[in-house]
Amino acid sequence: MSISVNAPGLVGKSVKDENEKEIGKVVSFLIDSSGQPQEALVETVQGQLARYPFDLLDMVKDEIIVVSDVAKKIESLTEQLPKIRKKRNILDKLAANKVISSGIYDNLCKEFDKALKEMRNEAQTLIEAVDKQVKAQDEQLKTLQLARAFLEIEHGIGTINEETYQQSIITILREVKNTQQTKLSLLRAKDKIADALLEEKEEPKPEPAEEKKVEAAEASPEVKNEIATQSKESKQTLTVRVTEG
Repeated sequence: MSISVNAPGLVGKSVKDENEKEIGKVVSFLIDSSGQPQEALVETVQGQLARYPFDLLDMVKDEIIVVSDVAKKIESLTEQLPKIRKKRNILDKLAANKVISSGIYDNLCKEFDKALKEMRNEAQTLIEAVDKQVKAQDEQLKTLQLARAFLEIEHGIGTINEETYQQSIITILREVKNTQQTKLSLLRAKDKIADALLEEKEEPKPEPAEEKKVEAAEASPEVKNEIATQSKESKQTLTVRVTEG
């Protein structure tokens, strides 16, 4: 959702990531040559200034949520793919019912099929990107586990006092929770893409009326032979020999 409508009213608002981890607050906006805000200038919790494009920002109540570029692309893809697929299926029905000419049907088919192919390729690219991010989260969890193991061991033998141990372990556990939430969000996003692609494979396409007529007219060789045999037998006549008494 674009938040450029009331940019001045967003100055001072809290900014968080997708897992509700605080990033900082909006201090100003960067505008283009026409005066339209293009980026938010955010003071992070570390006291640094960071820039975030508007297309990666969403408003949730009174907070601004920064979504990842991959998450934004997944949202767009899973929204557009079913629409294009539905239009393509409607086109097949129009052709089957002879509402449109074969020429128009072929031209539109090329456009829709091209769009669908590009979306499938993008979906595969996004899945690979998500897999890499999931792997990174797994590595982060291993790192945090090693860090916790060190704390537990040293605290256990008395080389780290209780207060220092508690402060450090809280920080590590908080980061473990954030990392697990990030991984879960990534896996859900991957499932969302997979579901969209699965629905496309499961959805049957209607056959054009002309093809059905051809199939009905073209009988199998076995059927043709059976029909020919029956026709031949029906034409055979009985020869009656008359003998004089």
